[in-house]
Amino acid sequence: MWRRVVAGVVAAVVVAVLVMVTSGTEQQVAGIVVPQPETAELSVPQATVRAAAAESATTAAPTSTTTTTTTTPPAVTTTKPKPTRTTTSAPPPPPPPAPPRFDPAGTFRIVNYVNSLVLDSGGRVEPGSPMKLWEPGSPSTNLRFQLLETGGGYYRLVNRTNGLTVDGRGATTDGSYVGQRPWDSSAAMQWLPTDTGNGLFTLTNRATGMVLDGGGPGVEYGARAKQWTAVGSPNLLWRIEKV
Repeated sequence: MWRRVVAGVVAAVVVAVLVMVTSGTEQQVAGIVVPQPETAELSVPQATVRAAAAESATTAAPTSTTTTTTTTPPAVTTTKPKPTRTTTSAPPPPPPPAPPRFDPAGTFRIVNYVNSLVLDSGGRVEPGSPMKLWEPGSPSTNLRFQLLETGGGYYRLVNRTNGLTVDGRGATTDGSYVGQRPWDSSAAMQWLPTDTGNGLFTLTNRATGMVLDGGGPGVEYGARAKQWTAVGSPNLLWRIEKV
């Protein structure tokens, strides 16, 4: 811009000089002599120069770019609560039924559920003699027992006539007979009464796990009492009756 201003000033000066020269020529022709300065100095007004300098400064000044700094807020981390897992636990199993208790001073008969025959010691017999089954209507003490607890729900079955204890003899074969002998704390002479409901029990030997067996229907009086694997047969069920 300032260059255009200077160029315009110079052009104006040139035009003025040309006018003056033309004028002098005409005056000479007319007989008028106009004295001319020896040196024609081109003087640029200071105001014009200052204006041009200011225009130049304004033009040359770099454009100021305003930088806007955008501050990004810190990311907000949201921690989602973990879902609560509901665990449904199975209810605890019911406690095992309390073992049956029998009066140690009482007298009991052991009666088979199927044939109603009663466990019989046979009277005053030798130790090791087999136990028998006898008719339910007999009042003999040979068919009566005292049940004495030995611990863990087990009992020894003591005959009221001879004082011998019912003995499983350690037998593990189905159909093995049941004996009797004096008490010696042996596991073979301990029996576990298990309540099966309706007043019925199984009698399980502590040494072998075999169960006292009445032999089923049709058994004759005096037949040997046996023992059998626990198979759920009704022949293995007994009523323990206090007399």
